Amino acid sequence: MMLDLKTEYKHCCEQVKAYEPSEAKEIVFMVFNELLGVSKNDLITSKSIPEEYLSGIVDIIKRINNFEPIQYVLGKTWFYEHSFFVNENVLIPRPETEELVQKAISLSPKTVLDLGTGSGCIAISTALGLNNAEVFAIDISENALEIAKRNNVNLKANVNIQKADILNFESPFGEQKFELIVSNPPYVKENEMPEMRSNVLNFEPHLALFVSNDDPLVFYKKIAEIGQTYLQDEGHVLVEINSYLGQETCEVFTNAGYSKVELIQDFFEKDRMVLAKK
Repeated sequence: MMLDLKTEYKHCCEQVKAYEPSEAKEIVFMVFNELLGVSKNDLITSKSIPEEYLSGIVDIIKRINNFEPIQYVLGKTWFYEHSFFVNENVLIPRPETEELVQKAISLSPKTVLDLGTGSGCIAISTALGLNNAEVFAIDISENALEIAKRNNVNLKANVNIQKADILNFESPFGEQKFELIVSNPPYVKENEMPEMRSNVLNFEPHLALFVSNDDPLVFYKKIAEIGQTYLQDEGHVLVEINSYLGQETCEVFTNAGYSKVELIQDFFEKDRMVLAKK
């Protein structure tokens, strides 16, 4: 049996109750585009599709209405013009982190270390954006490492990915030193949880998101320490930060002896990155 695409799309949008109508339309379009290859132009024209093509849509809408992120439902997301596999073991890459990658590439480093790589989106995108650079990455989570390595192979990025702990760092790369250390570490304070949407709180890994209220800059202190050991002279540390703690994060690197520390805002004029020079 053939069904009218526009009618079925509208019906599916109406079934999504977890989001406002405009957001529901975008989410349902992502599903139709990914599973059915539907373009926005197809929704305008009088196109028909076989009924069996929609067999899995009901279950997907149930997951969406349970606030499961659409990126996990589809098993992929786009970041810096590349498709990355994601699931509940890694954070969903954010658009603002693309600005971190853009800044990293602009520094033209020949050797890069990504601390806490997660899906591998920063390390892989940086490697693909640089010519002849050696990029290394670590994470403490075995499940995250599996995903990062899968993305690394799929995108042919040739990143050297190994297991290590930022907070108890022992380099798996021997005496290798780096021109750039980059990181998007956990930085959301536990008392900020009420500000977060349920699709983040209930599905994304808390290990990669939250830090204690008592020591919210613990990862930056360790990254500053790692940089003093593993950065080349004149090398840089580039980190994404909690926008509420911009000045405090700068002070971590200043107190650790870095010669130039810069607070950088993102597209929305929020404090988003710190760049520090050894």
